[in-house]
Order: sequence, then C-alpha cells, then structure tokens
Amino acid sequence: MSGGASGMRPDLIDQHIAAMTTASTNLLRQMRDEGLRYRVIVRPEDTATMHVHVHQLTPEIAERIHRCLAGIGMRVDVQEG
Repeated sequence: MSGGASGMRPDLIDQHIAAMTTASTNLLRQMRDEGLRYRVIVRPEDTATMHVHVHQLTPEIAERIHRCLAGIGMRVDVQEG
C-alpha cells in the first residue's frame, strides 16, 4: 500500500482496517495488560499508516510500541492522546 487507498474497493479498505486493528491489538496485548491505555486508528484515506494514540505517552513507551509493531507492514505514528 502506498500513501493511500485510492484504487482499493471500499469493502477491501474496511477489511484491511479491521485486520490491521486486530493485529495491532494482539501485538500490543502485553502492554495493555501492563496498563497501557491507547487507541489505534487507520484512516481510509491513508491505509498505509497506523496511528496509535497513547494516554500518558513517554519516549520509552513510544519506543516499545514501535518495536512491537515494526513487522506489521505499515508506518506507525505514535502520539499522546
């Protein structure tokens, strides 16, 4: 996927977003069990980027999230939120 979903059918975009959200939830399970509060957003107009909004984000948590999601095949944008 390059920067967006422009030639992808809408149903495939929805399936892709659901699959990536499920995958990230599974990969971040240990951190969630440790108390991490976060939201994952994949926007239909940019299916190549996973946005992770984290409550009380620290540089150490951001690094762990990046390491955890490194193999998912998407850009990962981690921010406070």
